Parts: sequence; C-alpha cells; structure tokens
Amino acid sequence: MSESVLKKFGKYFLLDRIGEGGMAEIFRARLATADANGRFIVIKRIQGAYSNNQEFVQMFRAEVQVTMRFSHPNIVQLYESGEESGQHYIAMELVEGRNLRQVLSKISQKQQRIPIPASCFVIEQAAAGLNYAHQFKDRITGEPLNLVHRDVSPQNILVSYDGNIKVIDFGIAKAATNGEATRAGVIKGKLSYLSPEQVMGEVLDGRSDIFALGIVLWELLTGKRLFVADGDNEFQVLKMIESCTSYVKPPSTYNPEISKDLDAVVMQALARDPKKRFQNGEEMGRALRKLLAVEYSDFGPSDLSIFVKKLFHDLIVEDRKQLQQLNSRADELIALGAPVPVKTTPSSEAKTDSGVPTKDAPREQTRVSNLGDKFDKSQITSADRVEIARQPQNQMRVPSTNRGNTQTGIRSNPQMNKGTGTGIRRAVPQVEPVPSTSGSGGGIKILAGAAMLAIAGFFAFEQLNPVDRKPDSVSMEDPTPAVQNPFTSKANFRVRIFPDGDLSKTRITVNSAPFDLNKGFINLNIDEPVELVIERQGFVTYRKEFTVKQGDLNSSREFVMDVKLDPMVYGTFTLSTQPEIADVSIVNLDQGTSGNSSKPLSLKTPVYQEKLAVGHYRVTVRNETLNVEKSFQIEIKEGDRLVKNGVALEPVRSPAGNRR
Repeated sequence: MSESVLKKFGKYFLLDRIGEGGMAEIFRARLATADANGRFIVIKRIQGAYSNNQEFVQMFRAEVQVTMRFSHPNIVQLYESGEESGQHYIAMELVEGRNLRQVLSKISQKQQRIPIPASCFVIEQAAAGLNYAHQFKDRITGEPLNLVHRDVSPQNILVSYDGNIKVIDFGIAKAATNGEATRAGVIKGKLSYLSPEQVMGEVLDGRSDIFALGIVLWELLTGKRLFVADGDNEFQVLKMIESCTSYVKPPSTYNPEISKDLDAVVMQALARDPKKRFQNGEEMGRALRKLLAVEYSDFGPSDLSIFVKKLFHDLIVEDRKQLQQLNSRADELIALGAPVPVKTTPSSEAKTDSGVPTKDAPREQTRVSNLGDKFDKSQITSADRVEIARQPQNQMRVPSTNRGNTQTGIRSNPQMNKGTGTGIRRAVPQVEPVPSTSGSGGGIKILAGAAMLAIAGFFAFEQLNPVDRKPDSVSMEDPTPAVQNPFTSKANFRVRIFPDGDLSKTRITVNSAPFDLNKGFINLNIDEPVELVIERQGFVTYRKEFTVKQGDLNSSREFVMDVKLDPMVYGTFTLSTQPEIADVSIVNLDQGTSGNSSKPLSLKTPVYQEKLAVGHYRVTVRNETLNVEKSFQIEIKEGDRLVKNGVALEPVRSPAGNRR
C-alpha cells in the first residue's frame, strides 16, 4: 500500500507517495483545481535534505534537459519541471503498471517464470525506446547528443497493465555535449547492471546500455540474477562483469525451453567487446522481432496485458479503490477552501486577511525551468491548454460630475470593490439625498460632504491607476466620450510558440498568408475573424479561429497569443499479405488536422510495426505481376499495435466489372 499524503504542492495536489529513493520521492498527483477531470500524473521531487546538494540537483536537471524533449511510446513523457519551496520537481506521465523488478519478485513468489515470448517482447520494446534516445539529435543544431542512459535495470523498465513498455529514469544519463565529465573513480548506475566499459571507467556509448539490456533479458528468461555475489560483495560483482566472457552462460543452461537462436541473441548482447555486440537498439530489437515472428507469431501486447493483470489482479483492484478514495478526499479539501492556484491577470496581488489568495490573486510562484521567460507562466497549467495573453482589464474611469444633478450624490464604482492589494480597498459609499432641516445650511452640508467624497474617490482612483491613467484621456467636466483614434481599427498580432526550437522549420499562416516569425508581428483588423495555422514536423498541426476585440489589446495595442504545440503520438502497424510480396501505399486521411505528411508512405510487405501517427489511413496493397490488390482503411490509436496478418489480395477488376 502506498502512503497517503493529501497536500498541496504548488499548482498540484499530492495524493500518495508511491516510491522513495536515495535522492528523490515519487508521488501520484493531480492538478489542485476542481476541474482536474480525473487526470493523474507523477511528481518526482528531490528530497529536502538533498536540495542543497549541487551534484544531486545537477543530475536532476540533467534528466529534465535530456528527456523533456523526448516523444516516444516507449519512454515516459515528461510534462514540465520547476522548483517549489526550494524543492526541484518533475511532472510526468503516470503509467498504471509495475516495473520489471516487481514483476520478477511476484513471479518468484509464485515459483514461476515469465513466459519466453513476454520476456522477448518487453526487451524488444525497451530496445526501441533506448534506440530513440541514443539517436536523438539537438533540435537546433541537428547534432546527435550521443546520449547514454547508464542505468538500465529492471527497476527502470515499466510494464503497463495495457501491455505497453516504458523506459524511465534518465537521471544519470549523460549527453556528450553537456560538458560534464564523470569524476575519476566514480561509477554511476546499479552495480549488477554495469557494462565492462563502465567498470573500467572507459568512455561510454549506446552499446553500454545494450549490455545492461542483455543482463535484464537473461534474468527474465532464467528467473535468476546474473551478476550477484554472496553478501553483496561489490568487488566480486565488478570482477564478474569484467570477466563476463568466461562467467556468463547461455540462458538455456537454466531454462531448456529457450531456443538456440534466442541464446545467440542474449549472448551477442552480453559480449564483452562492444564491437561484437548489437551496435544499437534497432539491431537488437530487429533480432528479437524476427525471433518472435518465427517462434511466437501469435504473441502481442494484449497477451502481455493479460499476463500482467492476472499476476497483479488483487493489487490492481485494491490500488484503484485507494486512488478513488484519495481523489474524492482531494476534491473535498479543494472544495473546503484548500489554498489552490487560480488563473489571474499578471498584475493582480489581492489577498484575503488570512493571506489566502482570492480569485484575483496571482498563482503561487513556481519557477518552470523548461519554459524560460518566453511564456506567461500564470497561464500554463496543463499540457493541452492554450490561452491568449491579456493585459489586466481593471482600468477605471472617473465618473464625471454633472452640475445639474447634485441631488443624486456620488455612486461607488463597482471596479473599486475588488481591491488590488495596494491602494484603497473599499469603494466610495453612495450618498443618498438628505432632506434639508435648516434651510440652506443643510444643503451646504450635503454639498460639502459630496465634495469631500468626490475628492476621496479621485485619490482612490489615483492610487489604483498610478501608471495607466492619462490626464487627457477622460474629461472631468464633459461626459461626452473621446473621439475614436482612426488607427484603433488595427492591432499588432504576435504569436509565441512552445517549444520554441526549430522555428526555421515552422510554417505559420494567418488567414492563409505566410507569417514571418523574424518580423515579430503582423497587423490584424479589429472585430474581423482570423484563422491561425501552425505546422511543424513531429507536432500536431495547430488551428484556431478567433476574433480580436478592443478589450484583448495590451497597452501597446498588441494582441499576443501563446501556443503550445502538442507532439504527435504514435502507434504501429503490422501487415502481411497473400501473396507475401506486394507494394503498400499508406495515405493519411486526416490531412490538415493531424499534422501528418500529405505524401503517401510507400512500403513493401511484410510490414512490421511501422510507426504511424495517430489518425485514419487508407492502405492500398498491390502486386502488379499477379494483377491483384486490396484497399482498406485503418485507425491508429496512441500506443496501439495494429496487426493485419494474411490479408488476401483480390484480382483487379476492369471498369466494366470483368476480371482482366
């Protein structure tokens, strides 16, 4: 059972602690708002005792810098990072499942082994995630980062209850371009999963992670630890790894059901010489995919899902009940007035007497390191939210005094009741006409009181608007509105994009006309409809229709829009046909909305786990030699692996309906 927490942390509400390591705590959490809509995330934060340790903080920031830009179905997605009350944190995707160490422990309790195809599938998927990280390039320079995870182990590979695999914890990952050198004599990573070159303190590349992944595969297949010594003797473990050529035995030694082909895959991954290993995750994954297709062709993610759900059935039921209770309790606390962040205009500073922010108060200050200063941070609250930056609309106008209507007194301005944290909080009270009891003397008293209240109202206005009010903008004597400036029918439109990398590859159009980001702005007409389209490779096309209003402009007559581009999400498509060899054309049917390329994708059968962005496609398969073909539509969903095996091609018919 996890440990209940139920407390606010910045703009989030921590529900329970689900993990704790030497340096960080892991929490399940949600947004601290009433409209969180059941969306749960993970908050990983440095423990207070380590917040001042620069090495830990540097490692933590390295995880953010490296993985915040990742978008791959086999790597846990990071949403944002920041610092709250002196504690650094990361908000990331919540994976409902267990890590491989927990799976191995549960299987051991039942005195069973993980099915061989399940072991191969898990490692094949993990290899795909690692290969993506190894090949990742800087978005601006295009230079490869040559990143190495350096801590591949069962604890850092998650198996979701839906049968998906996620690699986590790039906290000690090192990119070749980050300028950090590991100190001599310091070995990072779990000892039992180090590569020989790590033990020797040599320069590492992605093949070091391949060795560690080979260790994990060996352990999944055998149900035993590979590099472990009596009494956890660290020196002995390091010597075992260093002499792995003579120490490591094929997994079939302990599990006779393992084929010689699978033995070969494992032993190649565990070769002491990096040159003799698989040279990247794609090579290792391809070898496992081929083996699965030949020996276990019927196995898929749904089979893994069934296995994991059956293994943890009781825990799943108990955990979901606990999560429902924690979420309900969080809703109650928020409804009872727990201090939560709220959306507000940047300049508002109002608070109640107790110090709890009111609806006009700014959100609790949290530094978000991945956004820099290019976004209005008070408006960034979730991964799928886009808002228009606006200037505060609390500008007040002084009511004109009408000499012919003195009996009505002075009425309070409703804007003044809101308060701003500075200046006068209470409005000027309304003065009702008072019957005269002493001739002209009563009238004089009324006029004098009204004059004093008018002066007080004027000074209140001065304090509430020390900068924006212009002396000539409002007439104190003439209630006639000022003449409209002939240039106010135009507004300067600016757009700010997050993430802001690869702007040179970003195409922006406003009402179908190209928008040059280097120019910075474009003129728009007030009260006329506008269509904004932003396209960038690897991201979903952003489309928005809106109308610019006078009240949307800031003091510089600018209309500023902040746009967060959502990375594309993917699934895979596997296809085999009869006959086996055919040309495949895959056309995206969601052009203009999904952000996919409009060009058909041309492949040859068999197609195995081709990566496709989420959306609808038309697939046309044709064998020109035999004059047969087949056309059908598919839908790719996030993380799904769509499989169509044995699709029979049919003779092509002539226009008249006769076979050729």
